Amino acid sequence: MIVRTGFLITASLIVTLALSACATDAPQASVDAGAPAVASGEPPKTLVGTWQLVQFQPNDAGAAPVKPDTPDKYELTFLSGGRAAMKVDCNRATAIWEMTPTDGTHGRLTFGPLAMTRMACLTPGLDTKWELNANSVADYKVDGDTLSLGLEGGRGTYTWSRKPE
Repeated sequence: MIVRTGFLITASLIVTLALSACATDAPQASVDAGAPAVASGEPPKTLVGTWQLVQFQPNDAGAAPVKPDTPDKYELTFLSGGRAAMKVDCNRATAIWEMTPTDGTHGRLTFGPLAMTRMACLTPGLDTKWELNANSVADYKVDGDTLSLGLEGGRGTYTWSRKPE
């Protein structure tokens, strides 16, 4: 009987630990005290939806913009609860994000570490460049259906276009 009771306690503990490991608390979008109110866990309406990559403009003197061969290979979707889903060429990624709006169209934006698949895409793409730069995003600007994500230190800008629904 002692062995059976010990087994039940051990099994119960394993199930409890497994379930608690799966539960996460996604960080909520933060709001600056002077910024417009944002519903808890919801991105501002200017960011809601899916964006397709137009280009990456490095800040190197004379550097030409780097453009994807097809815009639908690179998509960024802002989700509620401080999460983002990404299509990065033939790979997929997710990350947490946090923002501090300075007004309705500008502000500070950061992504946490990317969880990304590691498939070898058929054609060389921007997937590794985005993977390296996503954690360096410092700010955002929305102008109509265009989203600009500036990198720390002015190293470059990713320009995205709102995906038509």
